[in-house]
Amino acid sequence: MHTLTFGRVCLPFSGHFLRVFSALILLLMLLTTCALWLGTSEVTPAAFLRWLLSPVTVADAETSAIMQLRLPRVAVALLGGAMIAASGYLLQVVADNGLADPGLLGISQGTSVAVLLTSMLTGLADHWLALAGLAGGLSTGTLVIALAFRFRSNWGLILIGLGVSVSLSAMVELIMASGGIVQFSRYISWAHGSLTAVSMEDVWLLIRWALVLFLLLLLTPRLLAPLRLSSDQASALGARPQLSRPLLILLASALVAPVVAVAGPMAFVGLIASHLARRLVSDRPGELLPVAMLTGALLMLCADMAGRTLFLPVIMPAGLLVSLCGIPAFLLIARLTRRKS
Repeated sequence: MHTLTFGRVCLPFSGHFLRVFSALILLLMLLTTCALWLGTSEVTPAAFLRWLLSPVTVADAETSAIMQLRLPRVAVALLGGAMIAASGYLLQVVADNGLADPGLLGISQGTSVAVLLTSMLTGLADHWLALAGLAGGLSTGTLVIALAFRFRSNWGLILIGLGVSVSLSAMVELIMASGGIVQFSRYISWAHGSLTAVSMEDVWLLIRWALVLFLLLLLTPRLLAPLRLSSDQASALGARPQLSRPLLILLASALVAPVVAVAGPMAFVGLIASHLARRLVSDRPGELLPVAMLTGALLMLCADMAGRTLFLPVIMPAGLLVSLCGIPAFLLIARLTRRKS
């Protein structure tokens, strides 16, 4: 067992985790290179290599213009996938339910409603929309989890979450349609989770949020470990679940809010990434969380790359492709979860 230390934060990890983590990093680098190279516009290997070695001073104006479109969507896919995966894992531990996900609990939809209403009524910039989305997502997540704990049913959490998600999704459609065909066509791609219109400004927005939130994630293993025990055991260890749960819900909502503001809601990413990570490493939060984040980044990157290369001339939204894969994954995970319970 090895230990990684950041000041007073100590993160123990095994040799197996280090091997898995390194393999995922290498795979992510390879797929990122492929995602930058492949697309609707053809780039020769020589031109791509010149841009890759010198992206600022490259002489090929056409290649540079193409990369100015591809680089933001690849960066948003990586950051957004990691952030949603981290949010999904936090919610699964807080709710004590392996089926919890920002989309299934209505957090993504609550964020979407807040972002849409704020955008329509005020026309604020994306960083203000992300703050509005945080308020909407936090309110929705707190409501759903509070109702589930009141009914004391893990399966009630999913049923309540699905009911809230469907209601808020219908509200999103009504809001988009209320402004006429122009507004509806403007938001329809965003509502399905699309990276088509993202820009470098969106990338810098996510980077600013990620720098703060990823530092806070370093502190979460100490909060998450007691929540996996019973209330009596957690109290015996000096933990305070009644305080840590709201803080973790706030962090989970904050991880989702800027992604929804930039690219729209992405369902099932947190669910799939967390369960894939559990197959790769142990269930210790210090190991599972970073692996889940890398897995989420890979999922989003692959979905975006598939959406803009496999169905040409049509470009499919990444969120739509993840949802198509997520539905059978949800049913499979639900079946396995019921067998274990």
